[in-house]
Amino acid sequence: MDAHDAIARRVSTRQFRPEPVPRYAIERLLAAAVRAPNHKLTEPWRFVVLTGGAKRLYAELRRAHRAKKFAEGDPAGATSAEKHHREALETPAFVVVLCARSDDAVRREEDYGAAMMAIENLLVAATADGFGTALHTGGIMENPELRALVRAGDGFRIVAIVSLGYPAAPEEPKRRTTAAELTTWLD
Repeated sequence: MDAHDAIARRVSTRQFRPEPVPRYAIERLLAAAVRAPNHKLTEPWRFVVLTGGAKRLYAELRRAHRAKKFAEGDPAGATSAEKHHREALETPAFVVVLCARSDDAVRREEDYGAAMMAIENLLVAATADGFGTALHTGGIMENPELRALVRAGDGFRIVAIVSLGYPAAPEEPKRRTTAAELTTWLD
């Protein structure tokens, strides 16, 4: 599959087959990630791969984080928390993407952009290699227990968490607005 096909076929996968993703396959995806453009070659990204016990700890953190979004005793909260916990346990691997923090506002934005481009490289490469992925962001990124789990020191922020595995079933890409509808040409 070429890059254009992989980009067109990429979807957010929520259900995975149970078999683990081989380490060499994850290393190949990370090798693609670090080829992302980054201003002045700052290479601001770091990656933490969660499998096994680390993945189970993350699943617990995800359940607790989700439960906090609901009033105590709300049955919908318990249902949602358990769903997020189960999905995390059923995901073969997670790639946590960290980005260096800079005191310089311009560099901070450039580094964040570079980390997001590294993630896109990883997502496209995963699709090309037959894996499914989903990108997760949000409030859990600042959770102190998650930061401790992935050893994110003060000099790094968690940018995103990528679910990774073999898709349980093929999925069709969702409709997107065409580039022509979103483009203005100036001459």
